[in-house]
Amino acid sequence: MRYLILGAGALGGFFGGMLIKGGADVTFLVRPKRAAQLQHDGLVVKLQDGSELRTKVVTVQQGDLNGTYDVILLTCKAYDLDGAVDAIAPAMTDQSVILPVLNGVRHIDILTKRFGQSRVLGGLTTINAALMPDGTVQQSPLRINLNAIGELDGRTSDRCTGIKMSLEAGGIPIQISDTIVAMMWAKFFGFVISATIASLTRSRAGAVAASTAGSQFVSAVIDECARAVTAAGHPPASPPAPDTASIMRAMFAQPGSTYGPSLLIDMEDGRPTEGEHTVGDLAERAVQMGISAPLLTAARCNLQAYEINRQKLKWVVTSELSGGLQIHLRV
Repeated sequence: MRYLILGAGALGGFFGGMLIKGGADVTFLVRPKRAAQLQHDGLVVKLQDGSELRTKVVTVQQGDLNGTYDVILLTCKAYDLDGAVDAIAPAMTDQSVILPVLNGVRHIDILTKRFGQSRVLGGLTTINAALMPDGTVQQSPLRINLNAIGELDGRTSDRCTGIKMSLEAGGIPIQISDTIVAMMWAKFFGFVISATIASLTRSRAGAVAASTAGSQFVSAVIDECARAVTAAGHPPASPPAPDTASIMRAMFAQPGSTYGPSLLIDMEDGRPTEGEHTVGDLAERAVQMGISAPLLTAARCNLQAYEINRQKLKWVVTSELSGGLQIHLRV
């Protein structure tokens, strides 16, 4: 199978590197700056066990796609989805299938509307990785490595089997699920819980656990999110979905834990977040279904205000000082 991976950031670089390790034919669709970096240094992935994968890669830039691809792997942030859809469109053929591993669930509707349900798979991953300043991909030591794919209608297919073989050849364990949509909603439920808690407290799990109101607050967020996803037809802890609520309670009950969802890390670093596509999505669904969701609404407002304030921050350069020193200020 021939793979096209949109981007070579944290997840794209990790999945692509492991696919190459297993012998797959992989091309990365990347921007010019990342293409130059990969050409010079190769793709470097640092794994949980301390080992390092270093390999040369094939890259292509938007507008220069050629040939056909069996699988197009989407690992972008949810806020980049519109641009990603336009970027991969020229690579789509009748035989191509899109495998997204984005946070949230809204992207499935967008992709199926654009390309048709038969050319979109469901997918999820809990692999945690980060793109470092030097361009290397660092896998987190957090060992929650759940990966799943499946047809949206639950049927079995040779293409899912082929993808599973390719990923496992590179060392990524993966399951084929006939209830992938339910699994995606379970992950969505858990992500929104952690993102709501983190965005309202601006804190890692350990600080929340150590606070006297932490347990009560965590339970309130879980209960509110549970009401919303249940009204949407995807009640938590219904087989085969995992008991996400219990998992989230445990994660936010460990004093000293440095765990924080990717959304919090983006906020800490001043980057855009997936808030509107996750917390905002569930908050909007709650409104449409007549479910009271004050905590989701507060978190959504918090995240929207963060984005507004972030957009106002611009770098300015002061007049050159003695010795040629320049000071960069945020205003």
